[in-house]
Parts: sequence; C-alpha cells; structure tokens
Amino acid sequence: MFRMKKIFYFLIYFVINFSFAQMPKPEWVRGNWKVAKLEIPHYEQILARATPEKRKQVEEELKILAQSGDFRFNADGTYLIIFAGNKEEGKWKTNQYASKIIKQEKLPDGSYQKPEEVGIELLTKNTMILLNDYEGGEIIRITLKK
Repeated sequence: MFRMKKIFYFLIYFVINFSFAQMPKPEWVRGNWKVAKLEIPHYEQILARATPEKRKQVEEELKILAQSGDFRFNADGTYLIIFAGNKEEGKWKTNQYASKIIKQEKLPDGSYQKPEEVGIELLTKNTMILLNDYEGGEIIRITLKK
C-alpha cells in the first residue's frame, strides 16, 4: 500500500512539473514581430457574399493592413505597436501562464489607460497568434512572426 501511494505521488509530481515545463515562456513574447496573417471573421462573411471584384479589393486591403503591422515588446516592459496607420505605446506584461498579454496604452498626458488583455492562442519562439476582441465582441486573429 505504501509503495502504491509513493508511485501515485510521483506520478502527480511528474504530471504537474511536465505541464508547467510545457507552458509557453513569457520571455518569448519579447522582440520584434511582423504581421504574417490577419483573420477577421466579419470580413470573411462579407467576402463569401461579395462579387469577385469586391473580394479582391477587400483581400488587398487586408494584405496591406497586415504588411504594415509592426509589434515590438521590449524587455523593459514597454511596447510599440504600429498597425493600420496607428501608433500605440505603453507598458506590457503577460499573465502567469503567458496565455494573455496585459497592456496599458500610454496617454498623451503620460498616464496609462486601464489594462487591456489580449489573448495568446499560440506562442513559440518565432510565432505568436493573438486574439483581439474589438469592442463589438468580434475576435480578430493576428499571426505574428519574428
């Protein structure tokens, strides 16, 4: 009985440590990222009903948006995002499991906005997929590459 209990505790210990070892590393967020792919479900629904000309126009617009995206997460906890002609700076960190980026945009008066969470769907050393909910409840998926 004692031996079974010992094996059971070892297995629990192994599973917990293995799970934590497999979690994404928060430091992988640091660095310069370029937008590789932009998915907006609302646009995809529009494209499904659009004429071929309109579909091509919207796809080109999305491609230009994606190409202009630059995300920089600095080691000092600051960030710079340039996307769709807009520039945003502020402070960032991840939650404990690196499943969310918690960012605070810096305002012109030097204060910071209320923290905003951006979901991390996937995080590796060279790929990060962000899920952003823009006020209307619509998820926008942004694939970033280093």
